Amino acid sequence: MVTADDFKHVMRHWAATVTIVTTRSGDQIHGLTATAFASLSASPPLVLVCVNRSARSHELIEEGRVFCVNFLAPDLVELSNRFAGRMPAEERFEGVAHRREATGAPVLESALAFLDCRVTQVVAGGDHTIFIGQVEAASVNRPSELPLLYHHGKYHKLGDGI
Repeated sequence: MVTADDFKHVMRHWAATVTIVTTRSGDQIHGLTATAFASLSASPPLVLVCVNRSARSHELIEEGRVFCVNFLAPDLVELSNRFAGRMPAEERFEGVAHRREATGAPVLESALAFLDCRVTQVVAGGDHTIFIGQVEAASVNRPSELPLLYHHGKYHKLGDGI
């Protein structure tokens, strides 16, 4: 049997783009740093995010039925750390420029790119919930930049392509 520690050890060897998943429910906004994100379908455009059930964002995504995936560039490590819980939740958006697009979920002005989504399906997955969202708005804000990666417990930048 594979233990949670065994699984986490292996998964540390998978590199992933760092994102901040933001949400809105009424007047409340929230966000968390996440790498558990994937593209699901091009037609219709669907993506998924996996959120721990204990996270404050989980409750707000369930209530508001919207989320925005904000892709980070290497110069946004501090922002990633802020939304990873190294700052109280109520202070995460202080001084962080953001706007609304189609769903009302916060779009971070400094993001490399974003996908603004409306939840279409919710699937239980262990201690997480998989939120599937239809993309309602999308844009690349910084087209010549590469994404911030997370691998083996550390942030990384992409090097030259092969």
